[in-house]
Amino acid sequence: MTMNVLLVMLAAAGITFGAQHKATFLHGRFSFLDNMLKCTYCTGFHGGWIAYLLFSAPFIRIQEAVLSAFAGAIFSYALDEAIKFLEESEYGDDD
Repeated sequence: MTMNVLLVMLAAAGITFGAQHKATFLHGRFSFLDNMLKCTYCTGFHGGWIAYLLFSAPFIRIQEAVLSAFAGAIFSYALDEAIKFLEESEYGDDD
């Protein structure tokens, strides 16, 4: 069970990263979509329920999809911030 949750969260983060940085065809079409893609928490929310649907089909439970959406949001946001911190620490000034 724990492995399934981790897999869904990693998939949500992957979907989030892909939508924000690799799916360039999504950018510049609608202001609402552009604003969502700027926000890792917002995009992670959608990545969470998408990952849940992919993992759980055809046995989908609405409560679990909603929980996965919020878990994907915070997981994607926290992972993004941790990576930013590590990148800044590695490449930042060593005063």
